[in-house]
Amino acid sequence: MKLVTIATLSMFVGCLCAQTSQTETKTTTTTSSDPVNLDGTLVDQSCYTTHYHQKETNSDQNSTTTTETTKVSTDCPVTTTTKTFSLLTPDGKIVRFDDASNTRVVQMMKSDRNFNDDINGHRPVKVRVVAMPNGDVMVVKEIKADNQ
Repeated sequence: MKLVTIATLSMFVGCLCAQTSQTETKTTTTTSSDPVNLDGTLVDQSCYTTHYHQKETNSDQNSTTTTETTKVSTDCPVTTTTKTFSLLTPDGKIVRFDDASNTRVVQMMKSDRNFNDDINGHRPVKVRVVAMPNGDVMVVKEIKADNQ
């Protein structure tokens, strides 16, 4: 009887050990330290709310129709009094700048004749930007007028 109890106990402990598993979860957050090159048009950030994208899908028995509407207001031109900026990309996305970048753009506008010519001529201010993502804004490292 003792032998059966020891054998049963050994099997029970063996099964118990076999059922034990370990789970290890790792969470890795990666941030890109590479700058991003962006082309687009500078717009006044204060009128950002006038930009929207709408997608509507209608279906019936025979077909599905999807209509996408993107409205970009032209009421957002950069002026000599603009203090907060965004970049409107060719595909209609708005990229906001951080506070330090806004200050940098204001300084560039004051010193770069290309910016002043576009603003005073009421033309869109086309730029090339090198920036680093920082949350929901971009930190501008370099900005140049794109006169092509």
